[in-house]
Amino acid sequence: MELRFKVGDRVRLAPQAVLYYGGAPGWVPEGQGGGTAGTVAFAGERPHRPGAQPRPYYVTWDNGAGNSYREEDLAEAEPPREGPTNILPFGRG
Repeated sequence: MELRFKVGDRVRLAPQAVLYYGGAPGWVPEGQGGGTAGTVAFAGERPHRPGAQPRPYYVTWDNGAGNSYREEDLAEAEPPREGPTNILPFGRG
């Protein structure tokens, strides 16, 4: 099984998964990370109920919660930006 994410990758909950796990646009349940990014703690074959879709990833969220997910539930987290992001260039002209 070829996996998209590896242990140590930074991820976030994909927008379609927020609704699937009981959230709403702009609000993510605390048990699903609460909108924070997380780190893949396990990636590989995991036991699951017969007939259920496999959830090969276990993610520990920055808010302390952890849970297992399907591949389509996760997206790459955006890397933190360096320095302040609210500064606009200004010049007298």
